[in-house]
Parts: sequence; structure tokens; C-alpha cells
Amino acid sequence: MRSLSAPAVLIALSGSCLSVPALAQAFPAEFELSTLDSTNGFLITNPRGLGSWLPDRCFTSAGDVNGDGFDDVIIGVFYAYRNVERGAGESYVLFGSPEAGNSGPIDLATVDGSNGFYMPGINAYDESGTSVGTAGDINGDGYDEIIVTAPRARVPGSSRKGVSYVIFGSATVGSSGSIDFAALNGTNGFAIYGVDSDDYAGRSAALAGDVNDDGFDDLILGAHLADPNGTDRTGASYVIFGGSSVGSSGMLELSTLNGTNGYVIQGINAEDRCGHSVSSAGDVNGDGVDDLLIGARYADPNGINRAGETYVVFGGASVGVSGSFDLSSLNGSNGFIIQGINPDDRSGSSVSSAGDVNGDGFDDLLIGAPYADPFGNSAAGESYVVFGGPTAGASGVVDLSTLNGSNGFAMNGLNATDLCGTSVSSAGDINNDGINDIVIGAYRVNAYGTDSGESYVIFGHPSLGSAGLVNLSALNGTNGFSIIGSTHHEYSGFPVSSGGDINGDGMDDLLVGAYRAGKNYVIFGRQAQCLPDTNGDGMLSPADFSAWVAAFNAMSDACDQNGDGLCTPADFSAWVANYNAGCN
Repeated sequence: MRSLSAPAVLIALSGSCLSVPALAQAFPAEFELSTLDSTNGFLITNPRGLGSWLPDRCFTSAGDVNGDGFDDVIIGVFYAYRNVERGAGESYVLFGSPEAGNSGPIDLATVDGSNGFYMPGINAYDESGTSVGTAGDINGDGYDEIIVTAPRARVPGSSRKGVSYVIFGSATVGSSGSIDFAALNGTNGFAIYGVDSDDYAGRSAALAGDVNDDGFDDLILGAHLADPNGTDRTGASYVIFGGSSVGSSGMLELSTLNGTNGYVIQGINAEDRCGHSVSSAGDVNGDGVDDLLIGARYADPNGINRAGETYVVFGGASVGVSGSFDLSSLNGSNGFIIQGINPDDRSGSSVSSAGDVNGDGFDDLLIGAPYADPFGNSAAGESYVVFGGPTAGASGVVDLSTLNGSNGFAMNGLNATDLCGTSVSSAGDINNDGINDIVIGAYRVNAYGTDSGESYVIFGHPSLGSAGLVNLSALNGTNGFSIIGSTHHEYSGFPVSSGGDINGDGMDDLLVGAYRAGKNYVIFGRQAQCLPDTNGDGMLSPADFSAWVAAFNAMSDACDQNGDGLCTPADFSAWVANYNAGCN
């Protein structure tokens, strides 16, 4: 019997009629990218409709590179060219502002120094813009830096070592409308040279946070085809320490990392391709120092072919002091290994800090396995959140098949060949409820025609994933929402990322790329829906309890008050708590 009566509950209700602002601004269960109209977000197009594919960070936050108080975005188009050699690649920074997108779609060809700037690659087939993003404030001058990688770039005397470029932020950065990588001289930025031919250093790159606890942000670069110790394509990653004089000569060679300026992280086995994806992990174990996250999607845990592995390396002042760190030494005290489940899942294809999605004070981890086959749906894809905590990974190994709601949870793609989890990211706090959210891309979903793509935003909540599984088909606007591509073969959801607060309204915004269409979408954050206002009249009153009872008996979406995607008696206690907490 599902019926509940009201009298005992009404004693617990602390208010009678509390106004609830901006309920109309809550996200719908489905958000169609075709509905962007400048008030809810905007479209960015590149000059020739060329998109960047393969990497999952070609459209992301740039931080605040010009120090105006608004977050900026950076877009990499690795195979494009404009007045440069074919395949040299190009990247763009678009400045945030209160007027961002007010005039409709933005064509990147119009950036002129006042609204952003353009960075062309140097040589043919460098593929600059393969990975782009914020570099944090690595030189401590108060401005965020950006990083642009060119993993196929040739260093004199070698082929495809890879070169990456760090551009220092400033009030006048890009004021001429463009930046020439060849002009970086140590005062305006610097180049980072890979180690060996065909390493593809810079296949992935990310802000690492402050992993050595010296007060400066650090960088991590992945070279997934590197051959450390002579093992073919084991892969390696490089941590570059920030500092007031970092890159002051205009060039840094990864081969010179010695423990004082950074260190190399060596993969374990041949063909693992460790460093295919890299990210800051946030502070997973709560020791006050940022940690690292590295994906090796072709690793074979327990002999399971290409199930994939992800590695968490705990930060610390003494980590990497010898100049190198071997991932085979992870033992629970210095980090841990996260093992994929089934053959060819390719877990670790995309990795990201999730932020603190369950509000327990510890940063959580987000891992994509786009070729997983949940419930027999071939390549539907699967993604996982691994909760942080003081004992996270204490045994040295976390098997993703053991996630049970207390240590993390899974999210399954909905249909065969969706490739859900190809791109995963923190979404910041897009609904402004004080808890971090996450976003997952599934670019092969046939939502609005073949391969239009779909993305899923899952709102953080103290009980998020408590059942061990979050059903993406149950997102209803209160626990998250889906984002629908606008046309067939668009491939929306590749990539996805938080954009920071681009328009300065105090709420984080979301970035969704559609690489095959050459489109990039910005979705503005919105105030969270007031869950206990069950009847939707914009007020909190005892009438909302009657509406909740009706929703419970009907098993409708409004019943779910704890964000687990289910309608159970536990939602009654959650509704009372939500009501008494009120909305603001």
C-alpha cells in the first residue's frame, strides 16, 4: 500500500508560505540544443565548419586569461588551417562577458583581440589544438594561463616528438587578435618539447592542480605512444611544476625533468597507451594536496584484454623527487589502480575529476568506458564515479565491478553503439545548489536523427548513486537532464566540459561540442528547481505535501526527492527535509 496521510507530517513543517524564486528557470528533463536563443546559451561556429575530433578536451574552459573576472573558453581545431599549412591546426580563445552570446551565434572568424584571439599552428600536420585547456596560474602572476598541444609537431632531428605551448595570461593577452607560437620567449609563454620520436607528447594535457603543495599550479601532459624502458607504446605522462620562473627561457624539454622542476610517470606494460587521457583528480584522499588521474585504455587488468585501467597518484611534496614515478609501485598509500571490467571496455578513455558530487567533503573521480556492453548492448558505453575519502583505494586496487553505492556508482549507456562515456567531465555546479554536477557525452545516440548525439547532466546530491547505479533514462529535470543534438550526424556530446561562469551570473555554464558539425554550444547555468514545491505554484505550503502524496501514489517524477531516480518511502523523509530547508 503506497498511500500516506498528512496529519503527522504537518507538525514537522516549519513554514506556511515561503516564496520560491526563479522556479521557471529550472532545467527541463530534455534540453534541445536547437532551442539556444542567447537567453539560455549560445552557439559558437568555426570559420569553415571544421570540427576537432579524437581528443576529448578540444572545447573547454580557459580559465580567466585576461583577468576581467569572467571565465573564457578555448577551442582547438586540430586539423584545420587558415592562412597556414594544411593540418597545422588552430585554436581560439573566446572571452567571457555579461554580453556573451547576446547577439546570437558567434563565428570564431570574428575574434579580433577585443572578444578573443586566434592561435595558428606552425607547420603542416602539427595538429595543434589536439588538446587545449586552462593551465591554471602556473607562474603565480594572478592570471590564468592556457595550454595548446601539437602532438605531431616535429622537433629538429626527430619526428612527432610533440610540442605543447603555454601562453601566459595578462590584461592584454591576444590584444592584436592572434598569437604566434613561434614568438613565445619566456615572458609571454613557452614551448614544451617531447622526448623521443613518435611519442606524441601532448596527446592529452590538463591542469594538474598543485600536486607538490608549493602554492603554484602544475601541468600534466600525456604521451600515450612513449616507450619508457624500451617497452613499446607503454605510454608516459609528465608533470611540470609551476613556479615564478617556469619556462623563463622560452622552452622546456621534458627530458630535463629531474624532480625539482617536474617528473615523468611511467606506464606499466607494453601497448597500454598510458596517458591517453590525463586530468587533475582534485583532492581525493582529503590530505590537502591535489592528486592526479591518468587513463590507460588499452591496459589488460587481470589479463582482461583492453578492459582498461586508470591510475590515481596522490600528490605530495616528495612525490617524484627522483625525477620519475613508476605506476607499478602504486600500493594504496601513494595512490591506487582502478581496473576495468570486461574485454574491450577501454575504461580510462576519458577521465576527469568529478568534484565533490555527494557533498562529503572529498573530491570524486569520473571515468568513461565507451566500449562497454551494459546489459548486452554492444558499445553502449558505461561511466563510473569513484567516491573519494580518507580510505579511497587503500588496498591499492579498485575494481569497477565492485561499486555498490557506498564507494561509487555506474551509469550505463542506453542503446547499442551509443559510445556513452567517450567524453566525461565535471559540470561544475550548473544548477547552483552547492554540490558539484557531472556531464557525460554519448555522441553516437540517434536522438534527433542518426548520430545526432546526446549528453547527460547528473546533479550532485548527498544520496547520489546510493543504489550503485544511476539510470540515465530516469533524468527528469530534478536529478539531471539530457541534452539533445540538433541534427543528424552532428556528434554532439564530443566533447563535454564545464565552462566556468562565462557570463558572470554566478552560475557555472556547460560546454557541449559537436565536432562533426563544427559547432560548439554554451548552455548557461540555472537555479536549481525547488524540489519540495511539489505542486509548482512557486510557494512552499502544506498543499505541497498533498501534492507529494499524489505523486507518490502515482509513482511520478515529482515523488523523487532524494535524487536517486526512484520513488520509494525514503523520499518522504527527503521531502520533509527539503521543505524545512526551504529554497533560495
